[in-house]
Amino acid sequence: MKKTMLQSNTILLVEDDKDMQSYMKLLLEDECKKIFIAENGMDGFSMYKKYKPDIIITDLNMPIMDGIIMSKHIKDEDFNQPIILLTAYGDIKELQDAINIGLNAFISKPIENIEVLFSSINKLLKNANNCKRTSAQVNNKIEIVSDILHDNQEYIDFESLIKDTKNS
Repeated sequence: MKKTMLQSNTILLVEDDKDMQSYMKLLLEDECKKIFIAENGMDGFSMYKKYKPDIIITDLNMPIMDGIIMSKHIKDEDFNQPIILLTAYGDIKELQDAINIGLNAFISKPIENIEVLFSSINKLLKNANNCKRTSAQVNNKIEIVSDILHDNQEYIDFESLIKDTKNS
């Protein structure tokens, strides 16, 4: 089995099917720092807010709140939150809804090739880490400009600041 980047990351698994929960937990628990499990979208959203997991894997059809609605609430709070949707259905409308709210990956159930799951997780974590790094660099540049402006300097070479940001 291919190792993932998960060793220092957390997962929220939102799945109502007990057999699928057990299967996914067995696959992932030794690969990640911590796995949180919710049985429906409402509990999943509450756990997301409480734990801020690094990646979310959710079923589509669940009681109380489905995976699309839960994911929409999560993406409204943090659009960069990586979410993988598991679905046993090929309903085009639901997949279009998922794309429109920004879900990151789709995997059909039953999961026949776990390498697809781990590959998706690795890609999403790599992208998330790159976004965090870029955001930190931009915030650092903004603080530098803010410090310069605070010091009441009359001249700021914005072109060189922009070049520095692009090269970082």
